Amino acid sequence: MEYQALNNSINRGVLATVYLFHGTEDFLMERYLDKLKAIILPQGLEDFNFDRVDGEKVTPERVVELASMMPVMAEKRLIIIDNPVYLLANKTKEDKYEDKPLLEYLQNPNPSSCVVFKLIGSPDKRKKLFKAIAEKGQVYEFAPLKGRHLEEWIISFLQEKGKKIQPEALTYLTIIGSNGLNFLEKELEKLLIYSGDEPIISLETVQNVVTKTIEVNVFDLIDSVANKEVERAWDLLHTTLASGEAPMKLIYLLVRQFRLILIAKDLLNQGCTEKQIKEKMDVHPYVVKKALAQGRKFSERELVNALEKLLETEILLKSGGGDPEKLLENFIVGVCVS
Repeated sequence: MEYQALNNSINRGVLATVYLFHGTEDFLMERYLDKLKAIILPQGLEDFNFDRVDGEKVTPERVVELASMMPVMAEKRLIIIDNPVYLLANKTKEDKYEDKPLLEYLQNPNPSSCVVFKLIGSPDKRKKLFKAIAEKGQVYEFAPLKGRHLEEWIISFLQEKGKKIQPEALTYLTIIGSNGLNFLEKELEKLLIYSGDEPIISLETVQNVVTKTIEVNVFDLIDSVANKEVERAWDLLHTTLASGEAPMKLIYLLVRQFRLILIAKDLLNQGCTEKQIKEKMDVHPYVVKKALAQGRKFSERELVNALEKLLETEILLKSGGGDPEKLLENFIVGVCVS
């Protein structure tokens, strides 16, 4: 991942005078900010050499003032600016002048300051300020960890606590990891408490302890529908909706999974091996494995019918043609009895 280069430079003590951290993985951004704090701020002198401000409330002029100050009994100061709105697309004509003080500062940044702009989301890369930061400093995108990178993060987290994990349990955790590392860390902490002295965390332990996400519930829901278990499918539907998930999101995930099942089944019928199917579908191996297993319980006609019923349900929901819960209940019953 791109920001691993940042980790290497921090460990070597080679720091830029200005950084831009942006993306959606807030957990990792905060961890790297902690690393910068640890290397820049001497213990006991944090109050003199550290400022963290909200870019929505603090003017660029004030940011420049903070960045221009000299450190107290330390080599550097650290200034973190959250929500730097001047890195977003302009909303009004007046906004175009906001970043001028920062542009002037970046022409000759204070070598005794480390300034970090932290933006949840994406900056406007056309802006002069973005280009100036990229030229004078370093820009890192913190995208969600996926696949092998997410597995490595989970393994490393557990190893630090003296734990190992079964491959099947690791795969399960990568599925729920799509909800972000803040969520995943809390679930891993629960696993550490529950597993006690057990050196290896099992799939059974994970399934018993970890909060089920909507993605996992969709797998279970389709399993129940495939097995014609109307009552269990009904319970899973209501559990998912009761957790606050939007009906349209559930429909989207159901459509996605039924499509994947249909694609996997078609590739299997063409003579592709499971390895070839995984390569062609370009999704998580566990998702392919589930799709192949579920595909054995549906005919192609049943899968097409399920997708058609979901499309009808989506149209009715968007047009206000019924109660979302009732429409999804009708879908489940319709697929189970077909």
